[in-house]
Amino acid sequence: MKIKKLYIENLRNHTTTNLEFGDGLNIFYGLNGSGKTTIIEAIAITSFTKSFLPVQDSSLIKFNEESYKISLEAKNDYEIPYKISVNYTGKSKKEINSNIGSNLSPKDVIGEMPTIVLSPDFKSITFGAPQDRRDFLDRLLSQSSKVYLEDLMHYRRILKQRNSLLYQAKIDYHFDKSSVEHWSNILITKGAEIILRRLKFASEFTPFFDEVYKFVSNGSEKVTINYMPYGFPENQELKNLDKDRILEILSEISQKNSKDEFRRGITLFGPQKDDIKITVNGGLAKETASQGQHKSLLIAIKFAEFNFLRNKKNETPIALLDDIFSELDKERSEKVIKLVNMNYAQTFITLTDISHIIDLLPEGINYRIFEVSGGKVIDKNL
Repeated sequence: MKIKKLYIENLRNHTTTNLEFGDGLNIFYGLNGSGKTTIIEAIAITSFTKSFLPVQDSSLIKFNEESYKISLEAKNDYEIPYKISVNYTGKSKKEINSNIGSNLSPKDVIGEMPTIVLSPDFKSITFGAPQDRRDFLDRLLSQSSKVYLEDLMHYRRILKQRNSLLYQAKIDYHFDKSSVEHWSNILITKGAEIILRRLKFASEFTPFFDEVYKFVSNGSEKVTINYMPYGFPENQELKNLDKDRILEILSEISQKNSKDEFRRGITLFGPQKDDIKITVNGGLAKETASQGQHKSLLIAIKFAEFNFLRNKKNETPIALLDDIFSELDKERSEKVIKLVNMNYAQTFITLTDISHIIDLLPEGINYRIFEVSGGKVIDKNL
């Protein structure tokens, strides 16, 4: 995928920004707060329908304005044009239109322009809470499979309904057992489908992760990445589980937690509590990995995501690298540039100091430089 044009209106400190990009590296530099990350955010919004940062859409609207608008033109690897626009007024849901159709929902466009984001904000994937790793897992699988995205959205609606019943039972000291059992059965059935898809993902993702980490670390360390369904027996061989066995295990966990659920008024089992276990040289990464190892793990996870998406979508993803080079030493920075270059990915890089990267660029690489200041962008190549 290659983005040709981007239009931004009233997004953060950008009033009106029109940009045309090169097919290789597009480098944006400027002081903190200049509006560099906003350009990356705009691309992410057209890909994921939301920012990659944990912010509300209303906070993205420029001060004293009532809406923001983003439009983008791209071409896929087969030179087929792709256009999308996202408008948000702050008073209703986003209006999403593309050459697929009008008044689209997020599930219609997520995955149409596969995108990875590498940012210091994602370092919680390797040492944060299980929720951070589930978010990574769900975002990746939602881009690679619309069926997974629909299953996930359906599961969340079921979970919300079941939690509502449990909470009501808690405050009323009474519950309709048949209603709770009905939603429990639906939750277990849909949960089993999600777990089965996640297990398949884990077996497919591991080779990509191993390959990239070996490159980043020069093959000096042994790493593993494993999906861990919540509450499943530790001696259970996960990779060979079928749907019937998953249904059986979920039913057992549901029965085991039944009393505590009514006492606390919330569902205590299911894929919304799963985790991903990452180890380095046999130790749990979030407990034993050094700062350098955490950085290498994040690079490996994100470029494994790139390769996984390219394999699943038969399309080269867009790479967004937001202020990542300020976090990396020279050796890891060079590895990132080599990974980008060898994958022929169109890449968008933000940084405060242009000298951090220029000396690292291989001879002959295609790049364009943009200076950003106060929400205004100057194409230094013109």
